[in-house]
Amino acid sequence: MGVVNRILLFFYALFFGAVSLGVILLVLHVVPERVLLNEYLYAVAQWQTGVIAGVVFLISVHLLFCSFSGREKKETASGDIILIHGESGDVTISLGAVRSMVERISSNVRGVREAKVKSTLEHNSENGDCLRLNIKLQVGQDRSVAAISDDIRANAGQYLTDVACISNFDLDVTVQEIVSGVVFKKRRLK
Repeated sequence: MGVVNRILLFFYALFFGAVSLGVILLVLHVVPERVLLNEYLYAVAQWQTGVIAGVVFLISVHLLFCSFSGREKKETASGDIILIHGESGDVTISLGAVRSMVERISSNVRGVREAKVKSTLEHNSENGDCLRLNIKLQVGQDRSVAAISDDIRANAGQYLTDVACISNFDLDVTVQEIVSGVVFKKRRLK
């Protein structure tokens, strides 16, 4: 359930909690009957009462449709794990490990100056878990963007299926900047 629906549900529950408290007070005869009748006649004569009733009805219909929607999709943060079933047991891989490996694979493709990867794991009751990787690139002018994208998809896809044993994934490649000139990559000390 999204944030907006949670807020709507909070106010909806608060409203009906107040209504049920009012009914309890009526049943216990805490409020005199003539005061209740006077307040009822006043509330029915106001146009704001109709507007509030209409809003409560719309919220009720919206929350009803939300409860019957079959799509249960939840995105998780990058610290979560992926469970892979092997022959001798289950293996867990953190999304951070997958993300850093895909960043290294993408950075090693000719023409890529810098690669950053965002990873999310979507839990869907219908289709199973799906790993979504959004690869944001800074590329040079020495190679075509389509060729770079194809190489990244092929290399990262091969890594995900062969090494990490992940079959359900989506790769989105976004070129954020095309730089000119020769850029020397810094060497890493190991």
